[in-house]
Amino acid sequence: MTTMGLNFRNSTNATVFVAYAYPNFNCSPVNYAKIGWYRIEPGQTREVWSGFAGGNTFFYYAESSFGRTWPGAYFTQLPTQAFHWCWNTGCTTCRNLGMRRIQVGSTIANYTVVLITSSSQRQSGLSHLRTELPTSRKAGRPLLRRVPKRAGKMAKGRAVSQRRVSLPRKIRRS
Repeated sequence: MTTMGLNFRNSTNATVFVAYAYPNFNCSPVNYAKIGWYRIEPGQTREVWSGFAGGNTFFYYAESSFGRTWPGAYFTQLPTQAFHWCWNTGCTTCRNLGMRRIQVGSTIANYTVVLITSSSQRQSGLSHLRTELPTSRKAGRPLLRRVPKRAGKMAKGRAVSQRRVSLPRKIRRS
């Protein structure tokens, strides 16, 4: 029997640490919570969210013990230790990292993100744009909006994504 949920499969030769965001209407003004870090060994698949995945939009960021990252265009602050926060929560020692967006089709019960080391994972040609979740939702405006990156942020973002981060060996869900 297959369980329903959001899973991550590590198809690399290095340990990978994953943080993800999921819809949570207890969080305001942005109705998403973020949680991490899940340690996933090479070849391992790990369920991080249980329940019917269909019709949901998730976000994730991952990094390997070798410094490989899987960033996206949806920026939020993530700490280096285990956490379970609302999207807008941050800290003075947090890194501002971009998460990738996953839209799961309404008929899909179980969704697995496969993390690989391949040049086919490069971001789309819209890398000059950065996407933010809004701080408040106004009628008629989309939930997500694209804004141009600032030149200073691009250089800083590149430097951060290449930095190795030392994370605890055992990371538990909060």
